[in-house]
Amino acid sequence: MACLSNETLIACNEGSLGPIEAARARDHMLLCSECRRAAAAFRALDMILAKPTLHTPPARLVPQVMERLFPSLPRITSIAAMIAASTLFLITWIYIYFDFSSSSLIQALQLTTDGASGWLAGVIKAITAVYTGTQAAAKAFAALLRIFLPTPVGTVVAGAAFLALAALLANALLRPWLRKARTKRS
Repeated sequence: MACLSNETLIACNEGSLGPIEAARARDHMLLCSECRRAAAAFRALDMILAKPTLHTPPARLVPQVMERLFPSLPRITSIAAMIAASTLFLITWIYIYFDFSSSSLIQALQLTTDGASGWLAGVIKAITAVYTGTQAAAKAFAALLRIFLPTPVGTVVAGAAFLALAALLANALLRPWLRKARTKRS
């Protein structure tokens, strides 16, 4: 009788042969040492694959793999900008919802569009509206911090948040100008 094929040996090890085919394969392996060795090799391979050995990759390989998997992970600046924008949105919403000042932010912004005479009056009204809005946002932020934090810690956190926001805005506004200045120097 001819030796069993690899597919038959694998199916026999898995137990997926019919009863007649399994009996023929078992009888053949009793007589054929080569098929017994092949069947034993497939059983050993099944045992190895059932319990794989996990190896820790080299430390220098992990950043390369992560860069290929996630080529555009958010940078710290974009995360900080998102947090600052979310905080500003939250403060503005709290201010408008609770109306902490006698005039709302909407009213302050409407001052810039009421048809004032002359461009200088418009600029002054715009600066006043921005100042009033910023002052109202600071009041809202301070009120929010007073709810969650003690007064000294709240002051430090508020100052750090405003400094971070100012740094992000300055970075965003000054980056194109700095690039132009660097290219002119080169």
